[in-house]
Amino acid sequence: MKKFKFLILVLMLALICGCGKAKTTNIINKFEDKVNSTKSYKVEGSMEIVANEETFTYDVSVDYKYEEFYKVTLLNKTNSHEQVILKDGESVYVVTPALNKSFKFQSNWPDNSSQSYLLKSLLNDIKGTDNPVVDENDDYYIVNANVNYPNNSKLATEKIYFDKEGNLKEVQVLNKDGNAIIRMKFTTIKYGEKFDDNYFSLDSLITNSCEGDDCNSTPNESEDKNSESKETGALKDIIYPLFVPEDTHLSTKDTVETDGGERVIMTYAGAKPFMIIEEAVKPSDEMEVTSVYGDPLFMSSAVAALGSNSLEWQNSNRSYYITSSYLTSEEMMTIAESLNTASVVEITNDK
Repeated sequence: MKKFKFLILVLMLALICGCGKAKTTNIINKFEDKVNSTKSYKVEGSMEIVANEETFTYDVSVDYKYEEFYKVTLLNKTNSHEQVILKDGESVYVVTPALNKSFKFQSNWPDNSSQSYLLKSLLNDIKGTDNPVVDENDDYYIVNANVNYPNNSKLATEKIYFDKEGNLKEVQVLNKDGNAIIRMKFTTIKYGEKFDDNYFSLDSLITNSCEGDDCNSTPNESEDKNSESKETGALKDIIYPLFVPEDTHLSTKDTVETDGGERVIMTYAGAKPFMIIEEAVKPSDEMEVTSVYGDPLFMSSAVAALGSNSLEWQNSNRSYYITSSYLTSEEMMTIAESLNTASVVEITNDK
């Protein structure tokens, strides 16, 4: 009799474990079937990124077609700074439409790192995790997966939320302490969307400049726009990094005039020397493309171009360039993030 009861207990445990495993396999398989079977999709949502105890919020729109075509539009809700990550089948671009400026990459993006806003990237994270654990509460199945952020070792894992119908709802990327650093919320996912052939071309992002009588604005509006355009070449203040490596200090600071406006060159000396170039930028009449040997890097307030020993990005009407042969990519990113959240310091006449 005792053996019989023991066998029943073993069977019940097996059934319970089997049900849990079935739920885990089912939710992952359902997501995999959706992603692998679609040839195109459109995603809309919002993303929050935490940096230096500040939260940056983006409106995110993703258009995808046939593996090689992506258009990711990112609108910073704080300053309305818009950027687009574009893959046209051959090259990858990071475009700032308002300035008609773009970085061009020969890159394996998006396959070379995790992207919390791309469906295939999330699936790759799940498939690359040995025996991913699926938790369940009243509203969601939560898939726990590993992540791959080669330039940010602080990001360790992610939680992917699906509702009880298997619809993707949210992704949280966690640091090693279990705190959510990136939170992507999906409001709309439409599979099988149709896009025109030129939708993923760089030309589709060119902003036509407004000149003379061709402008459709009122005189007062035209004066305001022209006034703002003239001011973009003037660097009214300097932003200094809040983070500097230990035993490293500001050595020189020079402000120089350029054809486009003003440029500040800050040289840091010491244990880990580096240089920061900060410059006012004006919109270009034609798309300017700068080739970069590196990868796009998603920071808290902008998408940057990461090279072997440099980091370059634009934020509003200002461009930044950090270069060093002594800093790691992660150290350059930390300095950059501290610039993005630093206080403004007024320019003085001393050089």
